[in-house]
Amino acid sequence: MWLLLPTNLTRQEWILLAILFMTEFARGAFFLSFLPIYAVKHLGLSITAAGFAVSAHYFTETASKTAAGWHFDRTGRPVLLIGLITGLASLMAMKLWPLPVILVGASALFGLGMSPVWLGVMSEVAPVEMPARTSRIGLVFAAWLAGAGTGLVAVNFILHRGFELAFSTIIILWLVSVVLTLFILPSRARREKQTRQGFFLSLARLATNPAVTRILIPGMFLQTLCAGLLLPVLPLFAQNQLGLSYNQYGLLLLAGGGTAVLGLLPMGMVLGRLALNSLLAAGFGLSALCLGLLAASHGPQSAFPLAILLGFSYAIILPAWNTLLARVIPPERQATGWGVFATVEGLGAAIGPALGSLMARYGGITAPIMLATLLLITVAIFYTFYPMEKFLVK
Repeated sequence: MWLLLPTNLTRQEWILLAILFMTEFARGAFFLSFLPIYAVKHLGLSITAAGFAVSAHYFTETASKTAAGWHFDRTGRPVLLIGLITGLASLMAMKLWPLPVILVGASALFGLGMSPVWLGVMSEVAPVEMPARTSRIGLVFAAWLAGAGTGLVAVNFILHRGFELAFSTIIILWLVSVVLTLFILPSRARREKQTRQGFFLSLARLATNPAVTRILIPGMFLQTLCAGLLLPVLPLFAQNQLGLSYNQYGLLLLAGGGTAVLGLLPMGMVLGRLALNSLLAAGFGLSALCLGLLAASHGPQSAFPLAILLGFSYAIILPAWNTLLARVIPPERQATGWGVFATVEGLGAAIGPALGSLMARYGGITAPIMLATLLLITVAIFYTFYPMEKFLVK
């Protein structure tokens, strides 16, 4: 089973998973739900300011991901503590000085602090030398998805009690993750001596791999660009066009996210029975269909069924995509390898919010959703017809 829980994790490995869950919870709550509404409704700023802040966060995280993985391979867990303290300082700066330039600058610094977290947890909990690491990889992705999804949903149930309470809750959760990190330090036992030559050698190997250049890069960039396009506009779209309250929007996200989590297990079980390109094409195609129908909706009646279908489409895509990545990831220097992929994948997430906010300002709030729909159709067509298997290692 793809999500079968391993029972041999150490206490420190469970702590690492808890840190990943809480940091993704706080990050998801802040950037995916809280910030767009906070900037527009509470601070009186334009949606463009929120969009550029979100883009600055993901751009900085993307730009520093590969270097963060390389430093983690060299130094180990202390890199996590430095990153989390940086993230805490960023959140405090945005709360104390909520000016547009501070929001953008601190969001960028937040991205720098967030960059080593996922990479470090993956390389510690599911190291490359472990023979049966598939279930552990699934557990890392489950902690990541559950954290981001829960934060995205839960903050909407706090927002109706005030922006200050929601912001303080996010900061407290991040502070807890900083404290937890102190219980897993130090750890440098498994770190090998890395050199700058080794860093560039890893990049060169990936750059010459046809599976990376012909299969991964198109899907990586476009799928995260689609998600980025939606980030600054989806909460406002739910309120203005669908007529949803904060609580109803939270329930809408819960319906989609819950379906995604529940669908991961059955989809993981059928993963080995179906071709990867078929699953990816079906998942991206269903996502495009649901987004297109959602953009044409004007009430909550059709929004909830479409959210459930969107969640199911993500349950189809995620295990197939992770399997595709695992078949290409280099066996040595895992954090560096994951960092390279996360950097490429994050380019779309970095560009998307700024582009989406500009499109919403000049073309209407549904314009980014329609562009995301067209891009997802393109990705679905690509994976339908491109001969992937001949470039992948069995």
